[in-house]
Amino acid sequence: MKNTILLCGLYFFTVLTSLAQVGIGTTIPQEALHVAGNSSTIRIEGLNSTNNIKNLGGGDIYNLMVDEDGDLTIGNQSGEIMSDYDNLSVPIVIQTTPTAGLNSAELYQKTFTLTQNALVVINYTISMDFYNYGGTAAIDDGRSKMGHNYFYLGDGTTADISKAYGMTTSVYANSDCDTASGYVYNSQSVSIPLGPGTHSVHLYGSVYGGDASATAAFRVLFGNRDSLEIHALYY
Repeated sequence: MKNTILLCGLYFFTVLTSLAQVGIGTTIPQEALHVAGNSSTIRIEGLNSTNNIKNLGGGDIYNLMVDEDGDLTIGNQSGEIMSDYDNLSVPIVIQTTPTAGLNSAELYQKTFTLTQNALVVINYTISMDFYNYGGTAAIDDGRSKMGHNYFYLGDGTTADISKAYGMTTSVYANSDCDTASGYVYNSQSVSIPLGPGTHSVHLYGSVYGGDASATAAFRVLFGNRDSLEIHALYY
């Protein structure tokens, strides 16, 4: 009788222990849920494209995240936030000062929102068309003319001008020729870590002459053939 009671006790102990751990493909689970097998997979229908708006379907694979409570969810998707091509805005003319000094102006502004920390990749290409100061003829004085592009980051409204990003410069000059035509391009790619919230890109153009004189002054038409791309890589 005692042996029977002992055996029953061991049986129930084994059953209760096994109920605390569930094994799939194994009779000896090592964790609360143990899925065994070198090619085993798991399907959670609450995360599929039908039931979860963050799953965009199309055969793509998305990052699976775990929160502080241990809950699984699909992370915010990395990818393109926006792209503008061909003409960012109404073309803008920027002239040097009458003595070829530096002048600048904002060409374009784009606001975007991040839902979590991200590495933001900003690519831009800006066209420039160089003319004499009055805009009536091509440049033919042989002096160097510099067209710059760069951008500031902002809070969706106001640019933080304490730090410029993506500065790039093209130098233009020609001599004894008033028939030269066509665009000169500036392009740049910058990666910047940003936190969640509303941000903005403020794209600027500036011009500067190669000689501090009235005959070296000129103008540039910015913005006839352009592109701006903003991509977020969430982490």
